[in-house]
Amino acid sequence: MTNTRETTRLRDTIALMSVPGIGAGRFHRLVAEFGSPSQVMAASVSALQRVPGIGTETAKAIATSSDISTAEKMAESIDRLGWQVHFHGDPSYPARLLSIPQAPPILFSKGMPFPSDAISIAIVGTRHPTDRGKQFAQTLASELASNGVIVVSGMAEGIDSAAHRGALEAGGFTAAVWGTSLDVVYPPSNRELARRIEERGVLFSENLPNTELDKGAFPNRNRIISGLTVGVVIVEAGDKSGALITAQHAIEQGRDVYAVPGAPDAKMSVGANGLIKQGAKLITCAQDIMSEISMSASSSMRAPAPLPEMTETERSILVCLVDEPRQIDQISRDMHLSVSEVMEFLLALELKGVVKELSGKRFVISEEYR
Repeated sequence: MTNTRETTRLRDTIALMSVPGIGAGRFHRLVAEFGSPSQVMAASVSALQRVPGIGTETAKAIATSSDISTAEKMAESIDRLGWQVHFHGDPSYPARLLSIPQAPPILFSKGMPFPSDAISIAIVGTRHPTDRGKQFAQTLASELASNGVIVVSGMAEGIDSAAHRGALEAGGFTAAVWGTSLDVVYPPSNRELARRIEERGVLFSENLPNTELDKGAFPNRNRIISGLTVGVVIVEAGDKSGALITAQHAIEQGRDVYAVPGAPDAKMSVGANGLIKQGAKLITCAQDIMSEISMSASSSMRAPAPLPEMTETERSILVCLVDEPRQIDQISRDMHLSVSEVMEFLLALELKGVVKELSGKRFVISEEYR
């Protein structure tokens, strides 16, 4: 990326994202309010505080902690590395990812362009699969890829790697989402697999150069894996497997969840069997997915319904819900309203069909308006 304008945009995006307290949700709210990262950082503290979810401490941090010099060096480093840069909302940004809570403001890639108009399915599971589970994942990926489906996974050891290999062996397209930056291959044993994916698919990461693996890397990555797809398949997952986090993200994003059943006493099938009990679609072959994929694709790619008439406060509450489900007390703090007032507005929005309540007193924008 040698375009000066784009390099400046990258620099400003990195600078704003590097401010303490600024995650994807707050980033999107701020840019929606002011127009661009540079305009956000040029805004006054009082103007910043008027944005829902931006308190005094965060507003002051934006005004004082934006490190343009360091961000510029990082942007230059990305340019030298030759990564493709995808800004949220740009044509090259994966279309399905735009609708997810906490969508990455910026995404980096190596390899071929991701065909956003194609059907994509994630295949994920344990890092310690049985031979049978690994073979099933590889065969499933191969058959899906042979039918033109993009196979998405996280390139971890075990089920993820088997899924990528299956897609490649069928001559299909596969996308790997990393929890590290694109210059840090993890696990190192998958260096050759990474090279093959880059040649015939795409590698994605939202992380800046030199980002090693840390505790929160996989959960953050998992929301992107599910967000790129119309559905997620869980193949062998223990009761604490990270694959179950991907499944939870998929549920919150309105994606289909499929699970491969296993023996009741099989340790590596506890998670998948549990998902089936909770309503995940049981599958035993690729055809089970292919028979439902058309409905999933049309549902996930439809245009949002036009919003009904609302008050300014109701619209502001919707802004709070754009990136993720939120509890009443969180909305109350963001809006500077009492809990009882927020409940009245949420009830009005529910009656209009614009929001719905999830478990744990969380509220989310109804699917037809997303």
